[in-house]
Amino acid sequence: MAHAFRRRPDGSLACRLDGEEKAIIAQVAQETADLIRADLGIDADPGFLQRAAESDDPLRRLEAEFAGRDAREPADSAVKRLFPAASEDPTLAGEFRRLGQQDLADGKLADLAQVMAIIDSAGPSHSEIVLDDAQAIALLRALNDVRIVLADRLDLQRDGDFDTVRMLQQIGERVEEASEPEGDQVGSDIVIAVYELLSWLQESLLRALD
Repeated sequence: MAHAFRRRPDGSLACRLDGEEKAIIAQVAQETADLIRADLGIDADPGFLQRAAESDDPLRRLEAEFAGRDAREPADSAVKRLFPAASEDPTLAGEFRRLGQQDLADGKLADLAQVMAIIDSAGPSHSEIVLDDAQAIALLRALNDVRIVLADRLDLQRDGDFDTVRMLQQIGERVEEASEPEGDQVGSDIVIAVYELLSWLQESLLRALD
C-alpha cells in the first residue's frame, strides 16, 4: 500500500510504493509516451534527429532540418488535450504547432522517461521512491499528463466530473443488471482505480513540496 510523500531531513522527498503500484505507474507512463509518439509521428529514438543533423549525408541533414516544419495535428482525443490548438485560426494554429509542438512533446516524453527510470531504479518490490526537487517537478508534470489521458478515456471534462463518475460506479456495483457488458465495466473500474492512485500521489507530492 502506498505511503504519502514526505520531506526527509536531507531535503529529498520520499514515499513508499508496493510492487504493483510501481508497475502500474511505469506502465501508464510508457503507454502515454507510446501514445504521444504514435499519434504525432515521433521517432521512438530521441537521438534520431540529432544524429541526422550531424550526419555526413546531406539528405539526412536536410531531413533533420525539415523534420518539424509540418508538425502533425493530433488525431487521438487524449493527445489533443495534451497538445491543444494555440489559436482558433487554423493557419496560426498550424504555425504554432510547427514552431513549438516538437519541443513540447520532447519535454513531455523526457518527463515520462524520467518517471520510468525512477521506478525502475527502485526495483520491483515494496520500497521507497526518493526524489530531489527537480525529479519531483518532472514527476508532477508526468502524472498530470497521464491523468489527462485517463480523464479523456473516462470522458471527464472537469475535475469535478470524477466525483460523479465514482458515485455512478458505486451505484452500478449494487445493480445486478448493469447497462454495459461486464468486461467493459471491469476495464472502466481499472481506469478509475489508476486515476485515483495517480491523483492521490500527485496531491501527496504537492503537499510535501509545499
